[in-house]
Amino acid sequence: MNKFLAFLLFALVTITDGIICVSNLVPDQIRLAFAGDNGVSVGWHTYACPFSSKNPNPNPTVIYGLSPKALYSTSINANSSAYDTRNILKTSWFYSVELPNLYPSTVYYYQILSSSYVSTSAILSFISAPAVGDQSRTVNIATYADMGVDGLVEDIITGKHLFERALGALQKILSSVDFFLHHGDICYADDLVSGVFKTYEEAFDYCQTMMTNITSSRFYMTTVGNHEINCTNAPILNDLCSSDHKNQIPYSNRFHMPSKQSGGYLNSWYSFNYGFVHVISLSCESDFPNAPSGNLIDTITQVNWLKNDLTAVNRVVTPWVIVQCHRPWKGSIPLDDIIEGGFINCPSCQAAFEKILVEYNVDIYLTGHVHWYERICLNGTINTTNYVNPNGPVYLTNGVIGNPEAPNQVLASLRCWILLMPYLLSTGIRTWPY
Repeated sequence: MNKFLAFLLFALVTITDGIICVSNLVPDQIRLAFAGDNGVSVGWHTYACPFSSKNPNPNPTVIYGLSPKALYSTSINANSSAYDTRNILKTSWFYSVELPNLYPSTVYYYQILSSSYVSTSAILSFISAPAVGDQSRTVNIATYADMGVDGLVEDIITGKHLFERALGALQKILSSVDFFLHHGDICYADDLVSGVFKTYEEAFDYCQTMMTNITSSRFYMTTVGNHEINCTNAPILNDLCSSDHKNQIPYSNRFHMPSKQSGGYLNSWYSFNYGFVHVISLSCESDFPNAPSGNLIDTITQVNWLKNDLTAVNRVVTPWVIVQCHRPWKGSIPLDDIIEGGFINCPSCQAAFEKILVEYNVDIYLTGHVHWYERICLNGTINTTNYVNPNGPVYLTNGVIGNPEAPNQVLASLRCWILLMPYLLSTGIRTWPY
């Protein structure tokens, strides 16, 4: 018995370059994103060995191919990064690589390779984007915002926390979804609220780990929300946040959106094509006049980029244009904000972006921030099915998928809005014939 235990303990210890790891580290939080019209970004996370900040995988590599038994292609443009997580026991490292020159609408298999400390991942798969302009099939997009861990609100029927319920719902529709748009407030790591106290990093890690089955097989396209821009949502706990928790540094390390390929900035603003759809992601937190969270660069770069991006869109090739941003500027006002005398709608966002979206005939503007779901009415008429060639963007707010702050209460609708569901997570299909 003692000999067996001694052998087992020896087998689990890795000693390399004077660093001791009790066991091989595992790549987790695997996530996919678009990287140009025919490329894919693969990102993942690994802890460093205890009491070491050394990169456990200095040459991050993914192999991929058209068969799980023929992974002959190798990733390019590898990136490794880390930031101060205030945890000397577990330094986090984040990786991303690109898989270029993919065939359209094709099943690809991929695997993260091992290193001295890190084990090889399972063989995973995804379906690449259709060719730009391909209108041969329907595009199915799952869109929402404001999903986080450690929810205080339990579902009346199932007894599950809203995050768990949301994951269950997303798993049910996963096979029918081409990609996800998550318009901000991704894990609520800065709320630091749970039955058992979690740090900022523990909350983010848990959330992304739980999402891996979804994000490793479908493209997960995000935009920054107020819970990602700075670690300030729980002021009494601000001292627990490092300087590296400010200025959306965790968000910029954990996600890798196609900003480089579209001339955008970090993960703040970018665009991509998927078949006949052109998607634009904006930051409603920074980089425009009177932005809620100040500026990472200035007040004009993002606005000018948006104009240039929309000017370049060929509406014959990509007739659909969708914009996602975190904050709405139209919609009902939550009861708690009326009581406090504030307004959750974002007039500075509206001043910066709305005229541009209208001028370039953007079809849909997707937001969250407000914890319910509602959609604008056309000409004051309730229509629960289709809009045909409206003269402006369809404004859709969906911030009720499940988060620790609970749904907002509604006092009254100030405009004509429909499908108001503050306490329900719903999934369904809405079509807007072009």
